[in-house]
Amino acid sequence: MNRIPTLDGWRGMAIALVLIDHIQDSLMHHYARPWTETGYHGVTFFFVLSGYLITSKLLEGPINFKRFYLRRFFRLMPVAWVFLVVLLLLNQLTGRRFTSLAEVVACVFFYRNFLGWMGVAGHFWSLSVEEQFYVLWPITLLLARRKLCLSITILGALGSAVFRGYFWSHYTRTFPTGPTLLHADGLLIGCLTAIVLSEDKMVPHIKNWSRYWVLPALGVLAFCMYIQREEWLLLEKLSIAGLIAATTLHPSSTLGRALSFPLLTWLGAVSYSVYIWQGLFMPFRNPLAIFILMPLVSLVSYYFIERPSTALGHRLTSSPQSLDPASPFVPLNSLFESRGGPVRERT
Repeated sequence: MNRIPTLDGWRGMAIALVLIDHIQDSLMHHYARPWTETGYHGVTFFFVLSGYLITSKLLEGPINFKRFYLRRFFRLMPVAWVFLVVLLLLNQLTGRRFTSLAEVVACVFFYRNFLGWMGVAGHFWSLSVEEQFYVLWPITLLLARRKLCLSITILGALGSAVFRGYFWSHYTRTFPTGPTLLHADGLLIGCLTAIVLSEDKMVPHIKNWSRYWVLPALGVLAFCMYIQREEWLLLEKLSIAGLIAATTLHPSSTLGRALSFPLLTWLGAVSYSVYIWQGLFMPFRNPLAIFILMPLVSLVSYYFIERPSTALGHRLTSSPQSLDPASPFVPLNSLFESRGGPVRERT
């Protein structure tokens, strides 16, 4: 699948943090220590990675909306929609309420993060935030161009952090509710990192200095995860972005090699299916469901739904027809050209 091992390693770390959190809550009904409440930190990794990777791909060349949105659709929607259909079927077969029609509609149309607790699909709040980003960011990047987008990402991330500082306690009473601005700085910091690394003249300097900030960034990240305070989240996201940049530029470094460990990269590769399906099994609070059924269903989802549908999306958008010069997107695409950045990963 032409994947970058270090990025898959970070994905593996992210899904591990989510699972550590949810398994404790499911089986123990509490956290072993305050700092083991790691779920939101894992989602933060996913947000920064998404912003970084998607922006890097968009900066590689003219933006083709048809190709981008079709690939996103086939990459994400089949697994998500199968999950939602299974919840609706379980409603009918068991008589228990796994979800509601209102929650399913919110998940399908990407506004689940604006609702409170409703059913088993509560974890779709993060998918909704990402999908809103996928809808808006390519258009912004095309119309605003790179330099203006640099300012947008900086001001947007700062605005998100300020908003969170004022309203975090209000929205977390019914978490996972909350407007997108509450979490947007992670995505925007990832975008900012990709834009900076797409500047050829900047890459040698960043590559030289990035080897020196790895240990401080790891220390900052560990401190932020330990302290568990929302006012430190912006700094946490900046440290994550710095670590992603450093390991992308230095994949043979000690941290880069650790992230490329095969089991960790494999976990990163299957992380989307695992994230989707763990939401069904955690509420059962049963070790058999969590440690046997959940992995089996997640792997079936990955190998028989996610991979084939992702490949189909690439086949559909790699045909000559998808690059038809008569496409209404081509005149807009020609306005935006880039030399590309250091990231090359199939998405």
